[in-house]
Amino acid sequence: MQETKNEMKIKVLDPFKDGKTLWLGLEKPELNQIRKVFQLITPETVGSKHIMAGITIFAPGEASSLHNHPESEEMDVVIRGSGEVVDANGNRRSFKEGDYMFIPEGEYHQHVNTGDEPLWLLWCYSPQGYLPKD
Repeated sequence: MQETKNEMKIKVLDPFKDGKTLWLGLEKPELNQIRKVFQLITPETVGSKHIMAGITIFAPGEASSLHNHPESEEMDVVIRGSGEVVDANGNRRSFKEGDYMFIPEGEYHQHVNTGDEPLWLLWCYSPQGYLPKD
């Protein structure tokens, strides 16, 4: 009798090949909030139930919109580049390659690339949240 192997449930993903690619901020280019997003860990891409994760790439000078994730905590890891995170009160805190950020549930925030090279930001929400619409 031949033994049947179960299919491996662990996924190894290439963000640039396996991720769902989105462009955000194209509707209002004058705001300089254009960025490319690669959604990697989602219910649609891998069947995740509790987390959502991906990478956002910001060109020098670009930023996200000021946004929040009402029911999710967020963890960010700076893979490449540097910048600032801004809160709803205009407070700014610098970050650099290798830094981690924790953003509490519902906290408004904006990521800004203040460096001279692309900013690669790995993000993770739990429970699953939604990307900003702009």
